[in-house]
Amino acid sequence: MALSGEGGWNEISGCPLITNDDGNVAVQGMSDILAANSNLTAFLSTGAFTQWFDNAYRSAVEPYKAKMDAGELTIVVADTLPMQLEQTKEGLGNGLVGQRPYEMGYKAMYILKDIVEGKSVQSPIYTGLDVCDNENIDTCVQ
Repeated sequence: MALSGEGGWNEISGCPLITNDDGNVAVQGMSDILAANSNLTAFLSTGAFTQWFDNAYRSAVEPYKAKMDAGELTIVVADTLPMQLEQTKEGLGNGLVGQRPYEMGYKAMYILKDIVEGKSVQSPIYTGLDVCDNENIDTCVQ
């Protein structure tokens, strides 16, 4: 169900935007949502899809850069890929939340070994997140 005031949040029509992991669909959907909702204060992308195609993403968000700079619009995207870090450094986004795939793979080998040996395994297993914003963007990825 769409958010309807819970925690002060309201979800607009068209959300969630289903992209099927297609960057072009993601950028077009984001562009459509931003254009149709001039009072929107936050846009959250739960995958890097909106930022995969650097030029398309830049073209989509540059018209909203002044609103982001003024704190009137916040754009946060999941993942912390190099192009995403660069886009955020340039003020074309306000934050990133990234998984730690190296840590996941590293821990997975030990967990699989423990399972094979019949040992108990913690659940869930937290590998941490990298939380980046415009202030810590140069140091946020561990």
